[in-house]
Parts: sequence; structure tokens; C-alpha cells
Amino acid sequence: MGLAITIARRSLLQRPGRTLFSVAGIAVGIATVVGIFTLDHNSVLARSTAPDAAWQAEIAISPSARAGDPRQELEETAGVRDVVAAFQHEARLFPVRGQEPARVRPTAVHLVALDAEHAPALAAYELVRGRHLVADGSAREVLVGTELAEQLELELGDRVLIARPTRAPRRRCVEGEWEVLGREPESPPARGVFEVVGVLDRQKLGHRSKGRVVIVDYQYGRPLYEGANIHTVYWANREAQVDAERTEASLAQAYSYELKRSVIVGQAADERAFRNGVRFAGLLAMVLGLYVIFHTLSVSLIERVREVGTLTALGATRAQVARIFLTEALVLAGLGGALGLAGGLLMARVLLIVGVTTFGTGHPTKVFDVPWGEVGTLAAVGVLIALMGSVYPLLRARGTSTVAALRGEALARDRGLRRGFQVFTAVLLAFVLPATYFLIVPVIGETQAELSRVILLGLGVLALFICLPLLVPVLVSGICLVLTRPFELLWPLAGRMATRSVQRGSTRVAGAVAGIALVTASFVGLRGMTASLEAEVTTWGREAFLDKVIVREYSSEFEEPSGFTMSFEEVSAQLHRYPGVLGVEAADVRNYVPHLLVGVDPDELARYGPCLDDPRLVDRMKEGGVILSSRLARQREKGVGDEIHLRTGAGATESHPVIAISDAYGYFPYPDERLYAVMDGQFMRRYFCIDTEQVVNLAVRMEPGADHGVVRTALGELYPDERFTIQGGDYFFDWAVSDIARDFVLFDVILALTVALAGLGVLNGQLLAALERAREMGLLKALGTTRRQVAGAVLLESAVIGLLGGGLGVLVGASLVPVIVEALSVISDLPLPRPGAGPWLWQGLVGAVVIVLLAALYPVWRTNRLDAVAAVRAPG
Repeated sequence: MGLAITIARRSLLQRPGRTLFSVAGIAVGIATVVGIFTLDHNSVLARSTAPDAAWQAEIAISPSARAGDPRQELEETAGVRDVVAAFQHEARLFPVRGQEPARVRPTAVHLVALDAEHAPALAAYELVRGRHLVADGSAREVLVGTELAEQLELELGDRVLIARPTRAPRRRCVEGEWEVLGREPESPPARGVFEVVGVLDRQKLGHRSKGRVVIVDYQYGRPLYEGANIHTVYWANREAQVDAERTEASLAQAYSYELKRSVIVGQAADERAFRNGVRFAGLLAMVLGLYVIFHTLSVSLIERVREVGTLTALGATRAQVARIFLTEALVLAGLGGALGLAGGLLMARVLLIVGVTTFGTGHPTKVFDVPWGEVGTLAAVGVLIALMGSVYPLLRARGTSTVAALRGEALARDRGLRRGFQVFTAVLLAFVLPATYFLIVPVIGETQAELSRVILLGLGVLALFICLPLLVPVLVSGICLVLTRPFELLWPLAGRMATRSVQRGSTRVAGAVAGIALVTASFVGLRGMTASLEAEVTTWGREAFLDKVIVREYSSEFEEPSGFTMSFEEVSAQLHRYPGVLGVEAADVRNYVPHLLVGVDPDELARYGPCLDDPRLVDRMKEGGVILSSRLARQREKGVGDEIHLRTGAGATESHPVIAISDAYGYFPYPDERLYAVMDGQFMRRYFCIDTEQVVNLAVRMEPGADHGVVRTALGELYPDERFTIQGGDYFFDWAVSDIARDFVLFDVILALTVALAGLGVLNGQLLAALERAREMGLLKALGTTRRQVAGAVLLESAVIGLLGGGLGVLVGASLVPVIVEALSVISDLPLPRPGAGPWLWQGLVGAVVIVLLAALYPVWRTNRLDAVAAVRAPG
């Protein structure tokens, strides 16, 4: 191995530029995909590991009157599994000694009744010792918390008496009044004797009431509370393969439900769209990085063929030649993979610290966990494919005639090598790598037809770009010649040199054009998608809050809130005295059911929005009608005439008809929530005992163009001694539009990396062209060619490559924008408009030219440092 290592080391060191930039191409590609996956992993981890005081079911479901057999229906619902009927209540517990309960003070415990047959699959508790409850109905059994077992010295096999308390521990909201549930004097509390069969660990349900908890079978727990106020819910786990929106839409038909937020982090439609887009961009960067090294190897095949011929002529065996090139390939691929892995982890860490995540920006986190299995596999796949690309030319060149190679007659053979290598590259990068990538990093959520179509379309375009040098290199070089000819009139020598270089390096030029076109198309597609999202936010913002004035209780860093409240009736009357005021919405009458439910005065809505167009809606709201926001309606697949189901404070589930879908009412930016419903405040008072008379926060709807200052004047007259925080809707409008750009910072980072990769590709191609033409350049310099003329030839060729690649990328990107926006609209459940041609088209074209000109600076410098005498004496 001494000869192989020596020659490989010398080859790598003699061409430091080729070595450096080949390693950089591999490293940046791998670093991008590793960084993105690690960033996404930690973004989800940081949000899903928030402190949780006690166990909560992934889905807690309450049936409405429309539900028939809840268990059977839920088991057939997409996205729901492991359904368990349950209820919770307080109880009293007595140890049983002998045949009678011990004469001791009863212990207050938290009782959980579960369907014993299905409870283990729910994983709601863990046992320290003992076994699960038996569901065959043969005996009454109980699981006790660790704290309770230690306090009462309970062992497996002991018996305890469990009774419901004589006084109900809860109160409920009944018709707008809090009702305390008291003692039932007619009959003594029900009770039953249970055998202890297990002790709960101090986590999940075993953590309830500090370990003073008992779990019994539902069939035995229900009779203990016969006639008492209990509410049966159905706990279930969520199928991760089914989108959260699809599950919610199915449940909303006949159920009220609550999703555990930590298990659906990153699963909302807009979050899925963003994360899938980021992951696909990472794949694109990885492919482009490996394409850079493959393109470098493709354009240097002549040199490698001659090198193989020289080594063979000097007596090297095929095995020795193989070891030389394998060693060199291992160094390039291994070093690129190691640097890529380290660089990707560093990139992810820095982005997390500055607050860039796959959920947007502004969320700094200190959480950093490396998923070594996945990122190691990604890095290994990148190294393996780069290694295959490095070794493949050697395997095809081994059959080259030594004499023909030494005489320089291997060009025809070399064209065959290039053709085979490009086919190999296309198959590897356009099909094998994406298939492997999506096995390691699957699509988030259901594989919807729209998302699959976009991915396949993207891969098809990618394959087209990679195959471009193979399919039409002469056509590409021909277009470049047409673009170059006019410059011969201005700079004759430089123009002719550039023309000759394009003619001789058609494959190299086509490959560079393909790389630049790919990056430009990505830029145009990203900007088109961003413009569409900005247009959607603009349309929504104009309807929801642009003409609103938000009034909040004054607070500062140094002062506590005063606790001041206003009479809604009084402040509304005061505001309506001023011109331009259309309506007043109370921002404090709200509850989660589980989506946000906002209570309003219907009479305040009559002068704007749907209630202005159809005055009958005001009366229908007073009768119980509900207006849904557009996003909630799309997510729940609800339309006018459908019903929504609300779980009230009394534990009942009420149904209300949907009378309109609009964003004109109910939005308040604190908190920023677009999934909400609006109903008459009298029902909020009746169901949840929410005070609708006294308010702290308001939203005042103004006529377009009205003076927002009248709100401050009106409140100052009514409450001269109070201070308020008053902000116009234009402030929130500007913030919402600019927030799109902030959230897409991560895409800009990825785009910057792909730009660097494209620049590396052009740089490699120009550098190799300069090395291959070293003798010609030396001769021209010996004949008196100036540095400016040499630099002009290289820069002119690069500018033409950038112009053609940028133009092709702009055309392809512009054609892809409508398809991308349509798919994103379905995936994110947003009504996204289709943007027209924007400034990003010429920005992409100019940017492409600038990239290649910058990339050409190093080859220009390297060419001008060439020793003319040594170059002329070098063998052809």
C-alpha cells in the first residue's frame, strides 16, 4: 500500500484547488442535510418536552348527543387508536382488616376508572409491582399509588373499601351560575371492597394527587357514583401516520375533543408544509453538493485516462492502480463526510441559539440532542455515493489502451466514458439518493397525492438538469456560442478565446449551466411561494384586523396591572358617539373547547362583515348560531349549515349550527390564534359562567380611513385616570406580513448554501479547464497576451454560463411556482393566491451571473500565475 498512498498523496497535493473544492462540495452538501435534520429534530424536541405536571391522554374525547356507540365509532375513526372509556372523581378509602373496614379516619384519594380490557394499550400508568386489572368480571380489583401504599402499609392481596365522598368536591356552571354539588341525604354513599393487585409507579396517572390515587375497572367504578355528576370521556392515542387535521375533522362530526399538544408538535398543516419544504430543500442541497464532485470528475476524465495509461506503462498492475484511485477517493469522500457531519451539527447548534427553527424564527432554545443514528446514516450515504462517483471513472477507464492513452488518442474512448458516467450520475442522484433519503427522513404526515406530486415533479426537474449535459451538450454550447459572438466585436482576442473554450468544453459548460439553473429555479420557486404566503396574510389581515384598534390594559416592566375593568355597555356607548366607529368586540369573553371560542354582542356586528350583508345573521346568532373563522372551517371541513359541538362547564355537550364563515369578527392578536369560532356572549355566560359585563381588553372596528385617535379620546373622556395600551391594526398588519420573511430565514440559509455549491461547481469547471489548457495559455502568454485579455476570456465565458443558466432557471422556476403554491395550499389548508411575475425573476437572473463571475475569480488568478515557459514545455 506504500505506492498507492504515495501516489495518491502526491496527486491530491499537486492539485490543491481540485482537492479543496471537491472536498468542499461533498462537505457542504452533507452539512446542509445533516444540519437541517438535526435542527428539525431539536425544534420538535424542545416543544414536545415542555414540563407536564401530570399525564394527559393524547386525545380526550367527549361524545355529543349525535354519537351512537362512541367506542365503536371511535375505533373506526381514522387517526384514533387504543380507545379507553374513563372518568375521574374523588373518593374515600378504608383499609379492610379481617371482615370489616378498619376503624380509622378515611383517606381522601383520587379515583380513576378505566376500561380494564383496553387500559394497558393506552400506557397511562406503569407498575412498580403487581399486575394489571383483570377484565373478566370475576373480582373487584384496584391499583394503588405508591404514596398511598406506603402511607397505609398496603401489600398485594390486601383489601380496601372505596366509597364516593358524601359531599361532591366540584362545582359546575349551570345556566350562567356556579352550582356547588352538595350532599345527597336520601341515600348513603355507594361503596365496594376491592383487592389490591398492583402498585403504581410515581409517574403518569400514578403522579396524580401526589401518589394518593387508585385505579379501578370502569364497570366497578361507575356504580359507585350512580346518580352523581360524573362525565365519561374516551381517552385514546393518536395514529402518527394520519394527519392531525384529518383526525380532528372526523371527530368534529359528533364529538368534542382535546388534543395533547406535545404529541402533535410540528403536525399542524402549516408546520408540516414548512418542515417538509425544509427537508426537501436539504435533499436538494445534498444532491447539488454531490453533483459538484461528479461534475468535477466528469470533466477531468481525460486527465485520469492518461494517468492510468502512464501508470500502466511504468509497470503498475491493475490492482495497484485500483488501490491508488481508491485511496484518493476514500480521502476525498471521507474528509468531505467528516467535515460535513461536524459542520452540519455546528450549523444546527448556531441556528438554535439564534432562534431559527423549523417552526420559524424567534424561538431560541438550549436543547440540543444529536440523533446519531439518522445523521450518521445520512453522512454515510453521502460519503458512499461520493465514493462511488470517485471510483466509477477508474473502473471504466481500466480498459483503456495504454498506447492510445499515452499518445492522446483516447478522446473517442473518453467520450464514451463521459456518456456512461453521466448516465450513472443521473440514476444515482435523481433516483437512488432521493429514494434512500426518504427512507431515512420520511415525509411528515400522510403521503398526500399533492405532496407526492410536487416531490416527483421536483425530482423530474432535477433529473432533467443532471441529464442535460448528456442529452444536449452541443445545443447548450451552441447557445453559449451565439451569446459569445457579439463580444468578439468588442474584445476580439478575449471573445475568440472564450468561444474556443466553449466549443472544446461543451460537456463542462452544459454541466455548469445545469447547476446554475437548478439554484436559480430554487430561488424563483422559493420567492414565489413566499410571495403567495404574503398575499394570503395580506388578504386575511385586511378582513380581520387592518381597520381595528386594539385596546389593552396598560402594563409595563415596572408596574403591575391595576386590575381595572370597564363596563362593556358603558364603553361601547361612549365609543359609538364618535364618527368612524362601526362596532366593539370584547376580547376577554373567550374559552377553549378545545379550539378558541369568542363571545361577542351580535348587535355590535351589524355594521360590517357578513352581518352587514345579511342582517338576519344577527338574530340567528342570538338563537345560537356560530360564525367560524376561515381557517377553522377549512381545517374541520365545516360549512354553513353544519354543526359544531361544545363541551360546557356542566359537562354536557351542546351542538350549534354554523351560520357563516368569516374572519371579520373575533380576531384578537393576544394571543395570535386563527382557529376560532364566534358566538353570542350570552351562551358563553350560560355555558362557562364567563363575565360578559366587565371587560379589560377591546377591539374597536373602524371605518376604512377613519381617524384611530378617536378611540384614545373617547376612553380618556370616560376614564381620565386610567391608562391603556392602544395599537392600530396597521401595526399588526405590518408585523404579520414581515413575519413571513422572518420565518423563511431558514430557507434563505439553505439557499445561500446551494448558491455556494453552484459557485463551487462553476469554479471547479473553470479551474479544470484552465489546467487542461495550460500549454495553450502558456503559448499565448509567450506571444504577448496580457493578463487582462486572459482574465477577460475566463470572465466572459463565465458570464455567458451564468446568463444561460440563470435564464433557464428563471423559466423553469416561474413555471413551477403555480404547482408549488397549489400543493402548499392543500397541504397547509390555506387559500393561497397565485402570484404573478415578480422582481425575483430578474433578481434570479442577475444573481446567477454574479455567482459565476465571483466563482471565476480564483481560476483567473490561477491562470495568470501560470509560468509560460514551463507550460509550453509541458507534454500535450
